[in-house]
Amino acid sequence: MKKRLVIFGATGSIGSQVLDVVRANPDDFEILGLSAKSNKCLLEEHSNDFNPRLGWTLDISKMEEMAINPNTDMVVFACKGTDVINVLIESIRHKKQIAIANKELLVEYGERIMNEAKKYGVQLIPIDSEHSGIFQILNGNKDREIEKIILTCSGGPFLNMSQEGFKSITFNQAIKHPNWKMGKKISVDSATMMNKALEIIEAHHLFDITPEKIDVLVHPQSIVHALVQFRDGSLIAHMGYPDMRLPISYALYYPQAKENNLPRIDLIDKKLEFYKPDLCKFPSIGFAYDALQRKGNFTKKLNQSNDKAVEMFEKGEIRFDEIFEYVRKGTFL
Repeated sequence: MKKRLVIFGATGSIGSQVLDVVRANPDDFEILGLSAKSNKCLLEEHSNDFNPRLGWTLDISKMEEMAINPNTDMVVFACKGTDVINVLIESIRHKKQIAIANKELLVEYGERIMNEAKKYGVQLIPIDSEHSGIFQILNGNKDREIEKIILTCSGGPFLNMSQEGFKSITFNQAIKHPNWKMGKKISVDSATMMNKALEIIEAHHLFDITPEKIDVLVHPQSIVHALVQFRDGSLIAHMGYPDMRLPISYALYYPQAKENNLPRIDLIDKKLEFYKPDLCKFPSIGFAYDALQRKGNFTKKLNQSNDKAVEMFEKGEIRFDEIFEYVRKGTFL
């Protein structure tokens, strides 16, 4: 029987790759509904390709109707922003299977979301490669006590650039990620390592783990996506080719596993490197721990300050290196 999907954010980078997986597996999935924030033309194209029974929409109220429709099996949150928080909550309350790639929702409303998920017995299946990796490791080790979770990051395009060089970085340089194909906003966040900061907060909520048990390592090859260290000292890594369709496929098929034709890793002659992040050059990671320690609405302020800073950087109103100070002041002052 086909799994029936409603996809929010169908025209973005993640949403389009979700549709790639569905397109490659027409016998396993049916698209019931599609939504986007503004790209009406591309949304119409997708709708013509998949002919969703519930149609397509730019309207949030109609999105909620699609999500809670009795025929909907899984709701995929591939959209950006937090304006769909009520849609997510209602999806949980209607006990839909949920695949989520929206960092902002968990960063700003993580406690509320996870409380609702626990109350209604709903499991959120992460799509981000790092959180998918942790999810998969923990899924096979449910009775083992966690000592530490380690998120990896590529370091972005400016890992080896001097801090002085940050002053001259352009927006077009910042959106050229060395390993991943992503949208503009998340590419800039990767360049500042704010993406990893938000993932720390996300992991704290998704896996109900204290911030001091979450660590970050720079791994330029983007082959090892996450590691979990257990109390007995063993360290289990999740590895995969840097292609978002892999964690997407895992989420869409969960709890089953399905063979696919996606790229495999060839480890022959591969060099895997790991470094501690330079918190002087990339203070974003420290912001995440500070925001979590202070509790309250600091994680929300962190996300919103960063959104504004990236927008100003794109418009040329601030330099790349000024993003950090803008976010610091907007979050903590």
